[in-house]
Amino acid sequence: MREQKLKEYLENSLTVEEFMMDLENSQHKSGYDTTSFHIEQIEEGEFEITKSHLIKICDDFLQGKLHPMDVNTIAFAFMFSDYFTWNGESQDGKIISEIIYDWDNPEIGFDLTKENFEHWKEYLQTGKTDYFTKEELKKKFRGVKKNRMKRNGF
Repeated sequence: MREQKLKEYLENSLTVEEFMMDLENSQHKSGYDTTSFHIEQIEEGEFEITKSHLIKICDDFLQGKLHPMDVNTIAFAFMFSDYFTWNGESQDGKIISEIIYDWDNPEIGFDLTKENFEHWKEYLQTGKTDYFTKEELKKKFRGVKKNRMKRNGF
């Protein structure tokens, strides 16, 4: 994936379908719990990520145009880019930070599901969330533990 294409997608000068072609094969599983990313960075300048950019990603996911791995790659690009920025000190920036972190780390947080994207979109639009709580995470990991125990005959 090229950061330039991600920027063009966020600016609506590249369709999601065109962007998907650039995203293809950007993420490779290189071990049981190791993934490598191929991202061509923009060397100079900055591009500020806003809530509307993340809402665009939510909308495209909810319409089936982006897949969980695509959003995970985008989040990784945001997290480790010198080009893409946001103000983590502002209220909007804190929400952006939380959501990008969640998208980059679904294995330790919330899964990249349609239901969760509906909640993330609501959180971006209203700033309020009753869904993303420690209790919801506990349910997720309790379910994982129960499934593991069943598979192992306990």
